[in-house]
Amino acid sequence: MSEVVQTMARRPIQTLMPEVAERIAAGEVIERPVSVVKELIENALDAGAREIRVELRGSGLRLIRVSDDGVGIPDYELEAAVQRHSTSKITDVDDLEHLHTLGFRGEALASIAAVSELTLLSRAIETETADEEQAGVWYMWRGSEIVQRGRKARPHGTTVTVCDLFYNVPARLKFMRGARTENGHVVQLLQRYAVCYPSIRFHLIIDEHTALLTSGTGDLANTFSELYHLPLHDLLDVVELADEARYRIHGYVGNRVLAQNSRQYVMLFINGRWIQSRALQDALEAGYRTLLPKGKHPLLALLLNVPPDEVDVNVHPAKIEVRLEHEAEVKAALTQAVREVLERSPVSPQAVQFPGPVLANQRKLPGPRRHGLHVSESAEGYKAEVAQPGTAEVIAHLRPLAQLQLAVILAEAPDGSLYLVDQHRAHERVIYEHLRRTHMGGRQEDASVSAHLLLEPVIVEMKRYQADLLEQRLPILRGLGIECERFGGRSFLIRSVPLNEQGEGQEQLIAHLHELAETASEDSSDWEDHLLICLACRSALRRGRDLSSSEQQTLLSALARVTAPAVCPHGSPVLLHYSRSFLTEKFAW
Repeated sequence: MSEVVQTMARRPIQTLMPEVAERIAAGEVIERPVSVVKELIENALDAGAREIRVELRGSGLRLIRVSDDGVGIPDYELEAAVQRHSTSKITDVDDLEHLHTLGFRGEALASIAAVSELTLLSRAIETETADEEQAGVWYMWRGSEIVQRGRKARPHGTTVTVCDLFYNVPARLKFMRGARTENGHVVQLLQRYAVCYPSIRFHLIIDEHTALLTSGTGDLANTFSELYHLPLHDLLDVVELADEARYRIHGYVGNRVLAQNSRQYVMLFINGRWIQSRALQDALEAGYRTLLPKGKHPLLALLLNVPPDEVDVNVHPAKIEVRLEHEAEVKAALTQAVREVLERSPVSPQAVQFPGPVLANQRKLPGPRRHGLHVSESAEGYKAEVAQPGTAEVIAHLRPLAQLQLAVILAEAPDGSLYLVDQHRAHERVIYEHLRRTHMGGRQEDASVSAHLLLEPVIVEMKRYQADLLEQRLPILRGLGIECERFGGRSFLIRSVPLNEQGEGQEQLIAHLHELAETASEDSSDWEDHLLICLACRSALRRGRDLSSSEQQTLLSALARVTAPAVCPHGSPVLLHYSRSFLTEKFAW
């Protein structure tokens, strides 16, 4: 993974001109210990550090120490480094349009020194080559006042020690949480930086115990394994997407078995900066909301590089919000990148214990049991993407071996691995995409879903608000093969149901016509997609249906032609994959 922030020729620290300082989004940046750690780590990264060590004691309120091996600060600039609006990152207003650094406001050290005892020890890299005996210089500030200074030996780089944080702001101390919470914020922050900068060694020590340690190999998959102490290589899918003129996206999306109940592990970085943008987060979620069960979020780390002059990071003092010039194109690319991985990602049989909530472990095959009909998330914005040839070819060449519990097809892949395919969910996915192509692929009035006339019409009773909505949507239902008409008051008469792919009637739908009518009368923007999902679910062959070998093969062939073969429309898994290496390991072949 390429690094965004690189070692640059050090620029002198100077106080910004008032007209420049006034253009910067200023404000209080030190809210809790993690705020201090964030500012100091960003300074270390800007200084070209290859190794960053962070120490905490007493939740960071008693001590925070950040050491790096960056270019360091010359002794004649140390005092100026803690003055307000003093920075080496920018010099004039135009620099704000072409930022290549994480920091630029010149407020961090001044804000920290105002609410703590701050000691700054540094040795510039140029002094090592000029004079090997030259020692580093240190200053100590307390409440923004210099109280001590001196010299101390150290290699090139900088060490910042913050003691007694908020000692002079007792009101701020009242809002601090317990040690576990404050320490947890710092751990999460270091994890994000380690993901964004896998070639840098990070070491976090909390109360004299190592809480995080990375090797800095530059391999992001290896960094994930080091952070979470799990063999994640086989559970991560690489993402590479680029429009050379506007953006490049690189990173990983985790297998669906890593999905969690929290968005904590959904990480997005722009030009080396972790950001929180509601619009971009919504774009990421649009990529997975229909492909994972409701409330689940993937392990995801995407690094987005854009030209510096096309992103505005001077939006908020915390520097976690941005504005993009080509936001619409970037949002579409993020959605596509996430969707293309998860819609072809089969479930792994290995049990995975992940930091935070316990994940699904395949005790029930091939996935969590579903009670009733639930839509995974809002289906708004769903678009079918072109299937990757490799995935389609594997499924197309599966050889059915047997049927397990009249519910799961066991099939062998050409490489000798084993696939378990949920027959109901597979058929559900096939029908759903067929309905979308025929009904929503063009104009609704031109839809061509054929109908099967019922021998006896079925009467359904609706609530008044449902009846009014349903009456407005009768032409759309007709296009789906559901002939329905108002029968006075709140009653409706349903005369037909859609034909299946073989042109046969679907008598099994009769028992679910009231459910279909209720779905068609939902007061929501995506009711139509919910109706297609409901139709697909109630039309699909059921568990307990005995399938011949030829029927199994026909279903697998149909599944190979859909765009999202790994997941049903509700977000539940269709495929469970036992790789050849997994079988070899478990059987000790």
